[in-house]
Amino acid sequence: MLGFAYGSLLLSALTCYLIGLAVIAPSDAWLRKRSGIMALIVASLSFVPLPPQLTLLGSVVEGPLATAGISLGWPTSVSKPVYLVVWGITSLAAVLVGMRVWNAGKPGWRESSSSRANDSSSVGRARALLTMVDSLEDGLDALARTGVDRKGAEQLGEELHTLGRRYADSLPESAGDVYRLVATRVSPGLANVVTRHLLEGAARGGYVTAKR
Repeated sequence: MLGFAYGSLLLSALTCYLIGLAVIAPSDAWLRKRSGIMALIVASLSFVPLPPQLTLLGSVVEGPLATAGISLGWPTSVSKPVYLVVWGITSLAAVLVGMRVWNAGKPGWRESSSSRANDSSSVGRARALLTMVDSLEDGLDALARTGVDRKGAEQLGEELHTLGRRYADSLPESAGDVYRLVATRVSPGLANVVTRHLLEGAARGGYVTAKR
C-alpha cells in the first residue's frame, strides 16, 4: 500500500505536467486534438484526485493478508496531512513545469518546439528582418535573401502590409510599376503576392494576383 500511495503521487504529477504542456501546445499538437483532450480528461479524473481519495482509507487492516505483507488500508507510517501537502505541491509544480512558466511573457512562449523551429525557416527569418529594415528596397532584399516562396509570402501578409504602409511614398504610382520594382528583386511569381500585400498596406486596392 505504501508503494501504491507514492505511485499515485507520481501519476498525479505526471498528469498535471501533461495538463500544463497542453496549455502551451499549438493547436495542431496531439494534446490539443480530440483524442488527446479525451485522454487527458480521463487521466485527470482518474489520477489527479487519486492521492486524496487514498487518504480516506482507514488504517491497515489486521489479519492474514496483513500478516502476509498485503495492506488493505492506509499505512500508519505516512501522515495524511503531510501526504496531502506533498500532493498539492507536486501537482502544482508539475503544471507550472509543463507550462514552462519561466518563459512566461517571452515571445513564442505558447509555441511548441516545431513552431520555434519554423522561426528559423525562411518565413521566420524574413519576419525578423522585415521588422528591422530601413527602406522598401531593404525589405525586398530581405525576402530575396531568405528565399521565401509564394506560400511564405502569404504568411508574411501582416509584415508586408506594414512595409507598404511605412514606405507608401516610395512606391511607384501605378500597380504595374510597383510590380516591376518588386520583380527586380524577387521571382515573378513571388512578386505578384508581395505587390498585392504592399499595395493593400499602402491603401491602394484593386491589384489582383495572377495565378501561376
